Amino acid sequence: MAVGIAACAGATPSGFSKGDHWTFPLVGPLEDGLLLTPVTVRGHGPYLFAIDPDANITAIDKQVADEAGLETGQGPIRIDENGSEQSRGYAELVQLQVGTLAIERRQVMLVPATFFNVEGRQVNGVLGRDVIADGLVFGFDREQGIGMLSTAKAFAVPPDAIAMPYRLVQPTPEALAMAGNQPAMQSSNADDASRVSVMTRNGGPTLDVAPLPRRVVSAQVGDGKFTMHLDLGAPVSQLREALWPRTKIAATSVRIRLVDEVATVREVTEGVVAAASAGAAKSARVTLVPFVDKRFALASVDGALGLDFFQPYAVYASWANSTFYLKPRGDAAASTTARLGRWGAALPSCPHPGCVTVTLSETGGGTLLEVVRDPEAAHRALELRLGVTPAPGKSAPPLVIELPAEVDKLSGGVADIYAGAKLTVLDVSPFTRPCDGNAGCAFQFTSARAE
Repeated sequence: MAVGIAACAGATPSGFSKGDHWTFPLVGPLEDGLLLTPVTVRGHGPYLFAIDPDANITAIDKQVADEAGLETGQGPIRIDENGSEQSRGYAELVQLQVGTLAIERRQVMLVPATFFNVEGRQVNGVLGRDVIADGLVFGFDREQGIGMLSTAKAFAVPPDAIAMPYRLVQPTPEALAMAGNQPAMQSSNADDASRVSVMTRNGGPTLDVAPLPRRVVSAQVGDGKFTMHLDLGAPVSQLREALWPRTKIAATSVRIRLVDEVATVREVTEGVVAAASAGAAKSARVTLVPFVDKRFALASVDGALGLDFFQPYAVYASWANSTFYLKPRGDAAASTTARLGRWGAALPSCPHPGCVTVTLSETGGGTLLEVVRDPEAAHRALELRLGVTPAPGKSAPPLVIELPAEVDKLSGGVADIYAGAKLTVLDVSPFTRPCDGNAGCAFQFTSARAE
């Protein structure tokens, strides 16, 4: 059963700028959370968008639509993970710029402003499969801080990559019927599939919003074996709660907000933390929360391996070959120069890495941290990730520093665990989180990945 608009393998999708390879910077790549990248719309922004290849269409919030003056209207009913019908607004997105990729127009879903905000960041949208398109290869390398799209012909598999073939599982006929799915439009022009003013649930030229097939592999999680979807749009993994006992691991308290591709929110308070493997790929720690997707038969999908499973790897997903290629990540410090350089003209050349000097000193009141920006980076917002080499016998997590554009220096005490530590600038970004009073701030950032 076909869902979506067919595309020729190796062809450049409709509306894409010329070329066979496009790159875009990732924001906060060493945080190992959602994949975030800056975009502009009709010259407005930049806005941060998350990336979710399971979303069949891109989504934006009302702020983007208003600032870019986009045409909006109602459109087809969506079916969420709970199997419920949801009425959603839509917009005609024009002049989308994602790194080196320019896209003419797309029909996108519309959500309220601030809806996608996560980890203290303002996130204004989600790039879906109409951008992370069929026929292309999608990849991301957190050590380089880069995401990429490539035609299949231009893509070269890394020589040391682990191949992870997957098979497709289609949604249930009931889910497709509820979505008003029509036979797939065998057209290479996604732009002509619909216009905001003519979207309807049935009949006429419709925007296909049926759930996308799931890409599944056999995986070992704890003591159990399961059929798991490969999910690059979720921060954590999932497993049907009835199957948790098979992992032989007790549940624990968690606090996670999940949003599906239909923009239905789910608050999760309990999960299982376990090791997981699929073929030769392994992750020492994934967090499994309940998998509740009713659009797929119980016997066909047990759960999903999220971004926490892929945390040890650079990932390249070849939709045409039905294969993920996983390249083990290296040392974050060894790739700092390339990672800092991914911003190009968006950040100036400075004498110090990240355009700051960072010092720790011992005072009568404890350990003092000072961060001072280089004059070359004046009036620019800077977010910095500092790697920590603690003093012998101590353990200390990385630090994230937020310097708003009007703040040139941050000075304050830090915990005793940082006494005698060595700090290294590992990453910089022009996208800061807000601080109380807009005076700059520093906070610890724990991660499953050791620095």
